[in-house]
Amino acid sequence: MFPIGLTTVRCTATDALNRQAACEFNVTVTRAPQLQRVRFMAFGDSITAGEVTFPVSTGLGLTSGKQVVVPAAAYPTVLQRLLQTRYSFQSDTIFVSNQGLGGERAAVARNRFFTAMASVRPDVVLLWIGHNDIPAGDDGAASTAANEVRIMAADARGRGARVFIATPLPARPGGNRTISTFLLIDYANRMRDVAAREGAVLVDIYNLLLPDVTRYIGVDGLHPNEAGYARIAELWFEAIRNTLEVR
Repeated sequence: MFPIGLTTVRCTATDALNRQAACEFNVTVTRAPQLQRVRFMAFGDSITAGEVTFPVSTGLGLTSGKQVVVPAAAYPTVLQRLLQTRYSFQSDTIFVSNQGLGGERAAVARNRFFTAMASVRPDVVLLWIGHNDIPAGDDGAASTAANEVRIMAADARGRGARVFIATPLPARPGGNRTISTFLLIDYANRMRDVAAREGAVLVDIYNLLLPDVTRYIGVDGLHPNEAGYARIAELWFEAIRNTLEVR
């Protein structure tokens, strides 16, 4: 049996004529990766629920989008698979609850959040909501949404959960649901402020997906495609690994 870390092994062999030979080598044992917390709740809107935009021809040479919820593609589903693969010794206990609700605004999500917290009892909360508040285009809507996210983050923290907060998705130009870049940047900055004030981990999805926005966002300009959801799950996974993996 070898302990975790580096062990030097020295071997000597002697034959019937008392001739000897020796060798030396190192054995390194790495600790199996482990998470500090294993029960996750992903709370948000249709982008958490896993709504995918499929191109639909209008017959006029134009393309619009049809939204369909695909649970298997949703980022919480993919994230759970990533976590269970890396932390295989904890795979039976790792769980990511998908609490996404299409069309919901952060401004009215508080009570549902409280109910979900009481039901799921998560160790970790992944907050990603506000995409339906941003298009209102006024400071009041963005301010209210950010304040509600702050209240939800504070409530989760008060219950002992570790909180992660994400910035909004970047917009793909030309879609029927494309949100103004100015409004997205403004809300992203508000999420950075909320995360800093509440001691939450920030997952900057806006900036991380921006260079590949046409690759990952569907034709409606707002919802990710399946490749986008897989990439989003990877970004959450990286943040969780960096924060919660036992060192």
